Amino acid sequence: MTTTATTLLPPPRANTARPAPPVSGNAVACDLLGLVRIPAAELDLAARAGLDPAVLDTFLPATRGPAAGARTIRLSRGTAYYQPRTALPSWAALGEALGRLDHRAPGQAPALRHALLDNLHNLAAAGAYTLWHGLTDRPSLTDDPRPAAALERLLETATSTAAALHGHRAASPFTPHPDDVALLHAHEAGWRTFRELDNPAKIGNELRFLAEHVLAPRPDITAVLAPLYGSLSLALAARTVLPALLGRPIDVHLVRLGFHDQGNVAYLGAGGTVRHRATAPRDYRDRLTAAARDATVLVIDDNVGYGSTLRAARALVEQLGGRAVTRSVESAWTLYHRSGRHDIADAADLPSLRPNLHHSIQTRLTGHLLRGDAGAYLSDGAHRTAGTLHRQMAASFDLAVSTGTWMTAQLAAMRAELADAASWSEPPVPRPAALAAA
Repeated sequence: MTTTATTLLPPPRANTARPAPPVSGNAVACDLLGLVRIPAAELDLAARAGLDPAVLDTFLPATRGPAAGARTIRLSRGTAYYQPRTALPSWAALGEALGRLDHRAPGQAPALRHALLDNLHNLAAAGAYTLWHGLTDRPSLTDDPRPAAALERLLETATSTAAALHGHRAASPFTPHPDDVALLHAHEAGWRTFRELDNPAKIGNELRFLAEHVLAPRPDITAVLAPLYGSLSLALAARTVLPALLGRPIDVHLVRLGFHDQGNVAYLGAGGTVRHRATAPRDYRDRLTAAARDATVLVIDDNVGYGSTLRAARALVEQLGGRAVTRSVESAWTLYHRSGRHDIADAADLPSLRPNLHHSIQTRLTGHLLRGDAGAYLSDGAHRTAGTLHRQMAASFDLAVSTGTWMTAQLAAMRAELADAASWSEPPVPRPAALAAA
């Protein structure tokens, strides 16, 4: 097994970061996918504030509350969230609704405000990714300056909305330039319907943990690298949140890199190298190259299963002359139950004890919303998993210890995360029946 973990994870020094405002991304309760419920009282307030009912119908599906005779509530995500390209014509109206709510009812509808921001962030993030995808795979597009300029603006918009979701001031507009929307309409490839990690509560907990237990004790870590697509929302939030928590600047970089759902992209070159040109448009490759040289980079992947993405990201950072510390926000601990040979100790220097939300459950839950069946979504058994996330993480730790493959520094980081997770409000993660029986 590689000795990277021992060389990159020394005993932590005292936390010297200045006190920072808390991350408030979970000021409203989020469920497994990151949805919130908007109560009837806030919907009444929306009507009095003059919000367009058509905008709410487009983005926030209505259903009855779980109690018998309950009034109508709305969910923060629906069909438009998971089909962002079709929602582009309503983007400006969505931003106008948020502006009207903030002007006429400031601070009075936190769940509704969160929902509007969440949908604005989703549109900007999805639009930015499709341009990233196009500019990476078709460099000839750079002959036209508009896509590259639109990508920069969309990333700024997505960063602003992510910051606002986590309680930070965001001065930039939350809606794009009309020309950028027209440009996105012309793009048919690169649209994704689900980011694995776009739960604001989970992102907020993760960024707090990283700031206190990883980045503050390690001032030599000067950059963060997030593989797309799953980690995009975390990376965009990190651009604002981490500097605020740490009291120092930190660069956040993106690369399109993955092997589970991007098998059609030839990322690997000769001799185990990574084809950097396949990961990002040229300007972003150049920025990462400059940031990684002679530096330590924290790589954050949304979920590690077999570790292929983290290993490739580490190889890329080392190709560029840097050192990598790798982190998973979720880990597929169930794979240890299925195969004693499965081991990610060489891939994840800092593996999270969070179990991963299996793709079969994600598909089922998003399927309810894509069909417009908010009631089926709320009644799905995945939301009624017994126990707590903290207990699941404790079980993951016991399993990790039993394998005997983790180094002392890695186990120490897991213990720190487990202690930190005692205050997390994330719901427990359901296991698919097939895995539970394995």
